[in-house]
Amino acid sequence: MQKEIDRNLESLLRTPCPPGLGRRANSEPRTRHFKKVLLIFPREKGVKFSNDTPYPFPMLGLTLLASLFPKTYEVKIVNEAIEEIDFDAEVDLVGITGLTCVIKRAYEVADRFRERGVKVILGGVHPSLLPDEAKEHADSVFIGETEGIFGQLLKDFGRETLKPFYKNEGWSDLKGMPFPRRDLLSKRYSPLFKAIETTRGCPHQCEFCSVPTINGKRYRTRPLEEVDQELSSIIDKKGEYLFLADDNVMAREDYALSLFEIFKRHEVRWMGFATVQIAKKEALLNKAQESGCISLFIGFESLLQENLNGASKRFVHVEELSEMIQTIQRHGVGIHGSFIFGFDGDDPTVFKKTVEFVQKNNIELPTFSILTPFPGTPLRKRLEEEGRIFDHDWSHYDMSHVVFKPKGMTVRELQDGYLWAQKYACAPRSILKRLLWGPRNHFFYFLMSNFVLRGAQMDVIKRIKKEQ
Repeated sequence: MQKEIDRNLESLLRTPCPPGLGRRANSEPRTRHFKKVLLIFPREKGVKFSNDTPYPFPMLGLTLLASLFPKTYEVKIVNEAIEEIDFDAEVDLVGITGLTCVIKRAYEVADRFRERGVKVILGGVHPSLLPDEAKEHADSVFIGETEGIFGQLLKDFGRETLKPFYKNEGWSDLKGMPFPRRDLLSKRYSPLFKAIETTRGCPHQCEFCSVPTINGKRYRTRPLEEVDQELSSIIDKKGEYLFLADDNVMAREDYALSLFEIFKRHEVRWMGFATVQIAKKEALLNKAQESGCISLFIGFESLLQENLNGASKRFVHVEELSEMIQTIQRHGVGIHGSFIFGFDGDDPTVFKKTVEFVQKNNIELPTFSILTPFPGTPLRKRLEEEGRIFDHDWSHYDMSHVVFKPKGMTVRELQDGYLWAQKYACAPRSILKRLLWGPRNHFFYFLMSNFVLRGAQMDVIKRIKKEQ
């Protein structure tokens, strides 16, 4: 893939001398012009989200995109969460990725560069789901995954014939993926975790989730030898923390078992995403523990079966949850548990019930959010048809604001209940009670994680209180 892109760009940059100005044999070769590219992760200054940390989180999207550029491009990455954007920079092309909650800032950044005549390409989750909206602020919009069609975009850019939209009609083969350009990250960027991607896609079709739209329903895997090679290039010493960006690392058991052997050999301590069903796969859970798994992010979403059924999570059975949690914890694996408020079956009692469940089951790191109808999801389509969405300000789509009319309570009850649950769970007393009375898996890691997230969670609570 990379060789093909290199060849295409090299051919575009070989401009022949005008007639009559042929270069003499002893003349100096013409200096090659390197096109300059700026890749931006936008963030509105002073605004925090509930999962923010004081240290930068591992960044894979833009570093992977940077690896697709040939050597004739000079690429720089700016993470606006920790560094300023130089809007006067000498640059030929700007690429901006955008989540829904920060897309307004992404559009502001794009507009400022376009005012100077700089070509801007928007991509990422939100532009992929609403490309026509994004096109109003960009010269081109990249829809979905970049691999497979990125070479054509670069060819068109070199010819000054950029198309308004670029979309990969198929799902990319993960074989032969270049390693992310982590070397382009700012020196201020020093995450505690290394990050890697080993799979894409999710076979589940949860109503509120956009992953099947963005990355497909077919579960794709990287060749194990390539994962091994990338780990060898980024793991410097025994015991380093590794974050898996996969949506469900254990969706294919045979692949996961082989992957865990690689993790074990590299002696990493890793975190990833999984469903609670892992508790029913003893062999897989044992191997995960042996391979250094210290934490699994599990979306419990709700404690009401009717809510799970309505969200297309029928494979989860509420009455089994406590026992399954204990099974996972007995294997030395802590749980980062996610719960969502605002399903149609929820009423004002849901907040206390959920917090009590979290505390009783000693879930090491709980996070709460408000059901959010993101673009491109079945949930948004249904709520639009029912006329229940009243807030279209994308900056409120951060899973901490109520943007639709719930069924079993008022908007204010849902907003206040969420804030109460968040404040209760991140209180020092609640944190210590869960960790000290629980199995104490990786106690200091979860102690640090709770208090690190607590700062951002309290900032979000205070900001929303001021808005009310």
